[in-house]
Amino acid sequence: MEPISITVREGDSFDELYLNIQKPWGTPYDYSGSVLIADIRRYFNEPKLPSQQPAAVDSFGIVELNPTQGELLLKLTSQQTEGLGRTVPLGYTERNRSSSSIGSSIDVTDEIQGPFLWDLREYFSSPGAAIVGITAGPIITGTATNRIRVTTETPHLLSSKDQIIFTDTGVSTYDAGDFTQSNLAVISPTIFDIVPDTSTGSPYFIDGATTGRINVYKEDTLAIGNLTVIPRISSDSA
Repeated sequence: MEPISITVREGDSFDELYLNIQKPWGTPYDYSGSVLIADIRRYFNEPKLPSQQPAAVDSFGIVELNPTQGELLLKLTSQQTEGLGRTVPLGYTERNRSSSSIGSSIDVTDEIQGPFLWDLREYFSSPGAAIVGITAGPIITGTATNRIRVTTETPHLLSSKDQIIFTDTGVSTYDAGDFTQSNLAVISPTIFDIVPDTSTGSPYFIDGATTGRINVYKEDTLAIGNLTVIPRISSDSA
């Protein structure tokens, strides 16, 4: 994955990043069943824990030009680029001018706020094994409820950290449920339990089923890069 560097001018509209996603290389990628998000974050040099990483400061607008062929456009409005603020000095270096000749009253490092990083992420689900049985698993400690135990027709190929959702089980609670935050307990190649949250005891067994499908929830990064916001010379008030 080659990083894509983008330069925008503070206060200008940007609608010129056309992407043609190919997965594998040379094959147009169909993202029509996915959700795409292109976030912008600041990068800071000091070490941070994952929980302390800066939240997205903004997101690109995504125009899906041809979803089945992987074609899309990323854009920013003038209000967005104005709000992001410049991430380079006042532009002298970019114009091959020395800052030594600038009056001392001008701070050439004004508004240096750390570089921006951006990425385009895809959220989607991949069909997994067919379900042949949903039954009551072991009693959940300290409750009167049971784990959800799932038996599949073929090997489910899941690990304890895979994120899953159910479809077509005929039980509305399961089909509408979100099990992506739950760990799995793999019992055998065709049997697993959904491990409930220790504080809430959820999710738990509601009703049996003999049909349905496991869908594995996934998140992939399709593109990454740097974003530089350079200063505007003219002023709106001039």
